[in-house]
Amino acid sequence: MAKTQLVTLLTDFGTNGPFAAAMKGVILQVCPRANIIDISHDIPAYDLLAGAMVLARSAPHFPPGTVHLVVVDPGVGTDRAILAGRYGGHTVIFPDNGIISLLELVMPLQDIRICRNLPANPKFISNTFHGRDIMAPLAGHVLNGLDIETLGPRPATYKLFELPAPIVHNNTITGQIIYVDRFGNLTTNISGEIARQVGGRLLHVKTTCNEKDAGAMMVSYAFAEPGAPLVVFNSTDMIEIAINQGRAADYFDAKVGSPVTMVMG
Repeated sequence: MAKTQLVTLLTDFGTNGPFAAAMKGVILQVCPRANIIDISHDIPAYDLLAGAMVLARSAPHFPPGTVHLVVVDPGVGTDRAILAGRYGGHTVIFPDNGIISLLELVMPLQDIRICRNLPANPKFISNTFHGRDIMAPLAGHVLNGLDIETLGPRPATYKLFELPAPIVHNNTITGQIIYVDRFGNLTTNISGEIARQVGGRLLHVKTTCNEKDAGAMMVSYAFAEPGAPLVVFNSTDMIEIAINQGRAADYFDAKVGSPVTMVMG
């Protein structure tokens, strides 16, 4: 039996329009055996940091050989490059706009190329839909065995975010919210490693978000009373502020960039 060719899609297109479906159709024209998995099409429009967060949380869990097609691309039609990178045995095709920043922290970069030498010349390339006309057919050809080394040179530089780092002073960590998920949970930029270094066993911690008490450190959400705030190490070992069966984003009137403080007792 032939090998299954697995490709994931991550976009901000939503599911009510033709865009994601058009990309799938193009991939299947080039690689009819493609197995297409939707990571998400619900990234907030143009939100590169949210896209980077979802990519980094999901891509490492797919098997080696997977191709990841990432189209959150507010610079489409400009001179921004399209890149193809090999990370931990996976291939990622993405616009050069920083969306790869968090994946690079969790998967080793093995090679990266500027996509100039396309394997086929499309009859028409829209200035507003490179996902369909350039990136989707390229993903199909990579699934069929195309080596990204043939696509072009390595970039001298490529865009990465300057991610906010938490500030540690004595027994206090000052950070901020970097991601709000669909449950309204608030991921901070404070890693579990940093919190444990400062707080030891974290028996006595006072955490605030927007200067409002975030509750006690808990093992998981259900250890707090329904409607009560809590602090957890989330599935990526980052400090997360949540409400059991509620929305922390609403409770704390919080968004990306909102301040978080942890004072270790």
